[in-house]
Amino acid sequence: MSPPTSTNGLNVTTMAAIVGVGILVWYLYQVGSRKQERIRYKTKRIIVALFVYLVAALVLARQGLPPLEVVFVSGLAGLGCAWLLVNPPKRERRIAKHTRREVIARDLTSKGLKWDPSRHHIDHVVPFSRGGDHSTRNLRVVEKQENLRKGGRMPSFWDFLKK
Repeated sequence: MSPPTSTNGLNVTTMAAIVGVGILVWYLYQVGSRKQERIRYKTKRIIVALFVYLVAALVLARQGLPPLEVVFVSGLAGLGCAWLLVNPPKRERRIAKHTRREVIARDLTSKGLKWDPSRHHIDHVVPFSRGGDHSTRNLRVVEKQENLRKGGRMPSFWDFLKK
């Protein structure tokens, strides 16, 4: 007996896997787009490490070193240069005034509500402690109790659907 198929010939298991991968990619995009600063930093480090690795490997291979030594020494040179040359971004907890105003206008003022610091907090969807940035895409106004309850927890898939 063959597995059930849809009209285009794919079986149900394959379609479920495709949908599952699509959901995972969407979730990773949602989190990653809120960590742009950190992703840029990691990308720069990878580019520097690969460039130095390739240059060192070419130089050492022309010197006649055995391949295993070339790979090991070039790898160390690449990682060392990336660590020394690419500094991590400076992170400041303070959110810029214009960004705060924009988030408050988007989440409260547009709905006819007023900002009350004793009742509201500016919350990072992807927590600042986990690499989230201060972009308006990553900030929102929430009730104080909700923000304190959430703490530094990463958002789940369902948190992105609530928006």
